Amino acid sequence: MRSRKRKEKEFQKIINNFSSFIRSHVLKHNLQKFGLDPEDIIQEIKLKIWKIIDDEKNITYPPSYLKKVVESAVIDQIRKVRKEEEIFISERQKLISENEPKFNPYLDQDCPKKEFILRATEQLIESRRIVVKLYLLNMNLLEISDYLHYSQDKTRNLLYRGLADLQQILKEMGFDYGKKGRKN
Repeated sequence: MRSRKRKEKEFQKIINNFSSFIRSHVLKHNLQKFGLDPEDIIQEIKLKIWKIIDDEKNITYPPSYLKKVVESAVIDQIRKVRKEEEIFISERQKLISENEPKFNPYLDQDCPKKEFILRATEQLIESRRIVVKLYLLNMNLLEISDYLHYSQDKTRNLLYRGLADLQQILKEMGFDYGKKGRKN
């Protein structure tokens, strides 16, 4: 059984000898694109190394072993981020489905503007319709593109064309959006 001081010396030796090795292997994964801080991963790796030494496991060939530790730490963190994103998207979809307006012309007789807009959005082509409906639910371009898994450029294009179409449809339906209510 190794003493605490000996374990600390062994840990410091590994960290001193292999810190640049660890850092370079972490940085090659370009973790910023996943929203991860490389320093957090390096800290996690140091904790794993300490646990290995504290459990008195022998590291016979440190570079190979440390590379495996780095790879598993990076993979674990990426999986964690993806799982959190999936939960967020799932909750967002649930919220949207609960709040998505359902068209029923007899439901809300007091709101002719809403009725006209809903009727008009149903006349849009499918790809533009869903983007416009999400926009009308107060989602921004980034949220819509993430939800639909579209690029931001595609989402922006569909939204602007859909809003232009919606404006034209409303005009053809006799809805004057410059005044309150319809034209008579």
